Amino acid sequence: MGEDAAGSKPAAMWELDLVNSSPGALVEVRRWAAAELADLGDAHLNDVMMVAVELVTNAYDHGDGPRVIRMVHHRTPCWIEIEVDDFNVQAPALGRSRFGPEAHRGRGLVLVDRLSSAWGTREHGDGNGKTVWARISCQESPCDCDPDGSARTRDAALDPVG
Repeated sequence: MGEDAAGSKPAAMWELDLVNSSPGALVEVRRWAAAELADLGDAHLNDVMMVAVELVTNAYDHGDGPRVIRMVHHRTPCWIEIEVDDFNVQAPALGRSRFGPEAHRGRGLVLVDRLSSAWGTREHGDGNGKTVWARISCQESPCDCDPDGSARTRDAALDPVG
């Protein structure tokens, strides 16, 4: 593994095959992430697990099922990148669900957006799916702050409207 664009060397990379799995595998995804990242603090680990489960859930709901989930842990500076490959080329839409507004869905990517420093998608070159990725910082910071510098609570970070 070489140095990435951010100048960080990955300390570790893990992959979990999810082909032909069912949504019941979400428990396995949580356990896998917790075991592989046991050295992270609880707050950061919880953020990683929430984002990982949300990306895999979206692959079940909108991506014709997940293929694989990968995590890369960069130590200096500390950040985790989560990638989920699925079978659908359609890019996800922030805050909207294909199930319609009455379904009270579409908040998952809002959660991913709030907990991640960056996220996005890339289509597979073969036209058979995409990768949805998210980057989560595990740097210690004096506060969880909005871009204007005001403190933000965990509840505010998870509020899809706020």
